[in-house]
Amino acid sequence: MPALTICDKIIFMKQKQETKITSKSCEKSQSLLDKLRPKLHIATYSKDASLVAKEFDLGIELNHVCISEYLDPDKIHQTISWIENDLKAAGQPFPYKAGARIILHGPFTEIIPGSIDHRAVDLGLERLEEAYELCRLIGLNSMVVHSGYFPPMYYKDWHQEKSLLFWDRFLKGKGEFTVFVENSFEDEPYMMARLMDEFDSPNLKLCLDTGHAHVATTEDFPVEEWIKYLGNRVAHYHIHNNTGIKDTHSPLGEGTMDMKKILATIDRHNKSDYTLTLESQDCRSCVQWLASNEA
Repeated sequence: MPALTICDKIIFMKQKQETKITSKSCEKSQSLLDKLRPKLHIATYSKDASLVAKEFDLGIELNHVCISEYLDPDKIHQTISWIENDLKAAGQPFPYKAGARIILHGPFTEIIPGSIDHRAVDLGLERLEEAYELCRLIGLNSMVVHSGYFPPMYYKDWHQEKSLLFWDRFLKGKGEFTVFVENSFEDEPYMMARLMDEFDSPNLKLCLDTGHAHVATTEDFPVEEWIKYLGNRVAHYHIHNNTGIKDTHSPLGEGTMDMKKILATIDRHNKSDYTLTLESQDCRSCVQWLASNEA
């Protein structure tokens, strides 16, 4: 092969540089929707959730028993029928099959691990047991649950102590079943981190709801800092927007959170195999926002 002339070398280097630029441009052209699609779910309480999930090949988070009365004996058969219909409409199997993207959100009404009245604690455990049986029926091995922290009534240390006992009671004897404990009224991430670290079991992981955090947190502790601090402890995220005053579950592009920054921070600081759910009331708007923004 003949030696390259100076002119040939200049041309070669220029072509190499153009190739790098083109490659970087291609990388940047990927949308957030394309990047997140394998991890992304839609909450079923959102308008047209199943239709949008099927149209864009997204998973589903079932909200049918968030209100615990739908687990009552006289309602559970109808609830199961609704779940089956919604899963089929979303292109997901019923019951669960390997590879399906289905998450169940357990009841959050009156689930208070730190309750002073032991009967209230027992009620919460009873409702979660009913939700667990529903998971078994569907074939799911995990569910999202609220932490039950209510600051006007319970001190943080009390809530922490009682939560460790509560989740130990609930998870005992359930094998590899996992709960994703979601922040509700916590005003900082340390409580969640401490629960995860002190429980120290793969059966308990965290769900970070960015909207809840944005409303409850102090002005000098933005949600991005929650994400950085919690890191790989978080296995699931609920993403939606608001103005920081009320938990409105607004579309991603409507609120005071910079959702591109939020998602970039998650990507940078969580290297676990996490998943996400769009928890806005308008899921189609959220999907369109993700499709129109570059990763």
